[in-house]
Amino acid sequence: ASRPPPIPRPGPARPARTAPAMHGPPSGHPAPAAEGSERRPGSHKGFVEEMRFVAMRLHTKDQAPREGEMEESSLPISEWRPKQADYLQFLVDSLTVYDFFESAIAASSNPAYAAFRDSGLERTASLHTDIAWFTSRDFIVPEPTPAATRYVTYLEGIVEKNPPAFVCQWYNYYFAHSAGGRMIGRMMSNMLFDGHEFEFYKWEKDVKEILGEVRVKIDAVAAEWDRETKDKCLEETSLSFAYSGTVLANLAKAAEPEAAATA
Repeated sequence: ASRPPPIPRPGPARPARTAPAMHGPPSGHPAPAAEGSERRPGSHKGFVEEMRFVAMRLHTKDQAPREGEMEESSLPISEWRPKQADYLQFLVDSLTVYDFFESAIAASSNPAYAAFRDSGLERTASLHTDIAWFTSRDFIVPEPTPAATRYVTYLEGIVEKNPPAFVCQWYNYYFAHSAGGRMIGRMMSNMLFDGHEFEFYKWEKDVKEILGEVRVKIDAVAAEWDRETKDKCLEETSLSFAYSGTVLANLAKAAEPEAAATA
């Protein structure tokens, strides 16, 4: 497999470019750089809007006609044809990443993370329920793939040393699941499980309401950052897409060719 173009940020075990991130864009592209003292797009609405703007520019034109700037994926989401076991692997990998996010935030003494505890976006309990559903149907639960463990290793390295980068990773991973992730979930449910509703895509209340509350919290945290710190957070966006894309690669599989007809 070919390697991705280098991402202009230090970090261990950078992921291969295998699938679009949950947001949809191809991974491995650097986030648009902010220069000088110019006002950043979206900054008049708060820092979350700045993050959203950078993320949307990493979408493809077909996914975000007005804001997307990336080339179209070689395997559009509409052509994904994973198997049930692939979806289970995706859930296991997702649990590995979400469990680290939630455990790290709960254990950290960094006051910046206090705002993200018990946010209502937590996914680990739901994922445990869904994986147990597979177990009850005699599926063998696999170990996490290297994609998930590499992502966690990267997060371990930044959670205390680089909180702005960690906040960017958290924001993109959780907010993406609440948007494009739900669309992908419906597609997988209808394609593979006769419309079964997985807990992974359910929240205690309207997820839009939860996201609005979390936006306020992120803006409050970012209000304490200077411009350089905010820009470092924004620069993490491309790497968050790249890592989440490797987890989503469990689903980004083309249909297997039909067996050749025998004479």
